[in-house]
Amino acid sequence: MPFYNYECSECGHEFEQFRTVAQYDMPCKEACLSCFKIGYVVRCISNPRLGDSVKLEMTKGLLKPPMEFNERLKEVKKNFPGSTIEVRD
Repeated sequence: MPFYNYECSECGHEFEQFRTVAQYDMPCKEACLSCFKIGYVVRCISNPRLGDSVKLEMTKGLLKPPMEFNERLKEVKKNFPGSTIEVRD
């Protein structure tokens, strides 16, 4: 189960919850935990994390993502020509 980030567009309260994919939009239907208003909580879209940033920094980029991951990125780039995805080989 992944973590999802949420923010109340009314009061600016930000929070993170551990949810199943099927439940990721549930907090958007509930009241804000800070101002208690319903209908203002939105899920924030963020970049996926590939790994531990500290470990990646320590290795100076010597770690490479798995080949399957790169193949999937190439497929996405091919299907969406305007994409800004960069595939490192």
